[in-house]
Order: sequence, then structure tokens, then C-alpha cells
Amino acid sequence: MTGFTEAFSTWVSRCFKVRFRSAILNLLIVFVAVGSSYAAELDQQTVAAWEKYVASATLHMQDRLAGKSTFLWADEDPARRRQLNSGEIVVLPLGDSHPLLVPHGLIHHWMGAVFIPGGRIKDLSSVVGDYGKYSEIYRPSLIKAEVFESSDDEQKFSILWVQRVLLVTAAFYTELDSKFCALNSRQGYMTFTTTRVQQIENYGEKDEHRLAQDEGSGYLWRLVSFARFEERDGGLYLELEVIGLSKDLPGSLRFLLKPVIEHIPRQALAAKLDQTRQAIRSRAFQRASALIPTAR
Repeated sequence: MTGFTEAFSTWVSRCFKVRFRSAILNLLIVFVAVGSSYAAELDQQTVAAWEKYVASATLHMQDRLAGKSTFLWADEDPARRRQLNSGEIVVLPLGDSHPLLVPHGLIHHWMGAVFIPGGRIKDLSSVVGDYGKYSEIYRPSLIKAEVFESSDDEQKFSILWVQRVLLVTAAFYTELDSKFCALNSRQGYMTFTTTRVQQIENYGEKDEHRLAQDEGSGYLWRLVSFARFEERDGGLYLELEVIGLSKDLPGSLRFLLKPVIEHIPRQALAAKLDQTRQAIRSRAFQRASALIPTAR
């Protein structure tokens, strides 16, 4: 009888956990759908807070480039570097409060890093400059990339990308300025700044259309990225720092959706770093294969 009682209790507990998780998931779906229904307009207070934050982050980036702090974020923590050397991708939010609440908006600041054994700066440059392959490298979220202007160290291009989360599909057309700078033979950095963000309504439907800038649901208003890279330890360290601006949510909704707000950027950044790692490995393999003499 005791065994039956224990088994019954275990069954009840499992059923409760499954139903509880299902209920939480259903609530999240409802809240995401409700949150997406709020119209959003970008306020000048929000823009001012964003510009101030990006200016501060840029100064920190310049300190790294000038040697006032470690060039690589990975070098700030030996345990973090060991994780990278063991093949892990490390992604963490930055700042004391995340996301950072500003007037009518949220600032999301993330750092991700990966180590690519055998990788070289020339491989990274080759991958980054191959815009025609972006839809293959970064699928399924990145749909299309087109270059407008290109020089040795600066590019202007557009990206069409789609993010699907639960019941919500968010599609965007973005235009970016990218700058590439080699500090020396082993170190360099890149900057990516969005100059245009337009939400695409009814993506994939007959009435698909772009909204005007700063209109829409406010999933994404602004985006800035810094990348740093260094050849060392028999490979390439690559770090990507991403700062985004989105609309704010009501306090209770923000609290309930915090797990989703934290999970999506972390997953997206880790996926992008992994996809870049795979593309660089492929280029490194091609480069190595070209050096092997063919048998006659």
C-alpha cells in the first residue's frame, strides 16, 4: 500500500508540474500577444537617453582600443577565457540593470564571445565581406543582405530579417554603416550602426508593407554593435557587443516577460556567433587545403 501511495503522489506531482508549466507558457503567449498590440511611437526623451547610453558605451570601447582597459572582454576573467578555449560560446548581459529602463523605452546590452581554433583575421574579413552569402550563413532569421557602397574599410548595406517568438512574427528592414579597422597584425575591430529601421507589417502576406521609421510595435528602434577580434593562442578570439533599443512595457508585463526578454537576445547572439564560427572554420579549411600540394 505504501508503494502505491508513493507512486500515486509522484504521478500527482508530475501532473501538477506539467500543468503548471503549460499554464505559465499559455500566460506568456497571452502577454506577448497583448504586449505586441500596444502601439508605440519613439519619443525624443527615449532618443536622448539612447544617445547618452551609446556615447558612454563608445567611450568604454575606445578605452579598450587605447589600452586603458583589456582589449578583450574575455581577458577580464580567466574563467571566462577557459570557457572559450574549451569550445563554449559565452553570452552575458552588461550593466547593473538589464534591460535598462529609460523614458518610454528599454535598452538591451549584451556581450558575446567565441574562440575559433585555426581562425585568422583574413578568414573573418572574408566572411564579413561576403554579403551574398549572409542568407546562407545566418539563416533562418536573416533573409537578404544587399551592399550599397563599399570601400576597403567601410560598407553601407541593408539587411532584411525576421524573428519569430511564440505567436509574434517581427520582420524588419534595416540599413547599416559598417567600419573595419585593423589595429595591428593581430588585433582589430568593427562597428555596425543602423541608420534606418523599418518594421514590416504582415510579412509574407499579399499586403506586406514597410512602416515609416520609428512607427510600429516598437520591438526594435535602434541597434549598435561593436566587434573586437584578436589572433592568439593558435586561433581567433571574436567578441560581439550588441546594444538595442525597444519600447517599454507596463511594469507587471515587463516582470512576467523578463525570462523571454532575457532568453531571446541571448539565444540570437549565441546563434550568430556560432554561425560566424562555422563560416570562419570553413574558410580556414579552404585556405589550408589550398596550401596542400596535389599529388601528380
